[in-house]
Amino acid sequence: MKKIIVILAAILAFGMTASAQRQYVGYATAGILTHINDTYDIHPGIDIAGGVRNYNRDAFVSFAYGAEAFAFWLPSADSSDFGIYAIPQIGVAIGPKGFKVYPHSGFMAGYSKNIGTFNLGSNGGIALDFGKNITLDFVGYYIFNQAWSTAVNVTWRF
Repeated sequence: MKKIIVILAAILAFGMTASAQRQYVGYATAGILTHINDTYDIHPGIDIAGGVRNYNRDAFVSFAYGAEAFAFWLPSADSSDFGIYAIPQIGVAIGPKGFKVYPHSGFMAGYSKNIGTFNLGSNGGIALDFGKNITLDFVGYYIFNQAWSTAVNVTWRF
């Protein structure tokens, strides 16, 4: 019984020190977006986002959560569209301090001009964090009952 108490105390102590080192990391991102509709027509556009991520930058593996404001614009004449979404996200930052792989996913809620009303969606992707500030993010966005969009974003983390 004493061994179990010691192990639980060690786990609790580790968890407290790990959570004490967590921090909110703000970021801004911009990228190229490609919208693919149900007939496989490709429409290029741009996207921007800003948000925060809470995780331990120094840990080799750290669960992360955050929130993002995401906007896009597809200027092509036949499917001109824009939208703005709020995206709460979860992910896991994996890797040493100077380079992390960050798979993430989230739930989207917002407005798209082509839909014309409040709508929902989801996103998921993988980010590659280089050093303290630069991230290359590959993301897929899906607005429910619409088509997929994929984006490649360059992110600056503060």
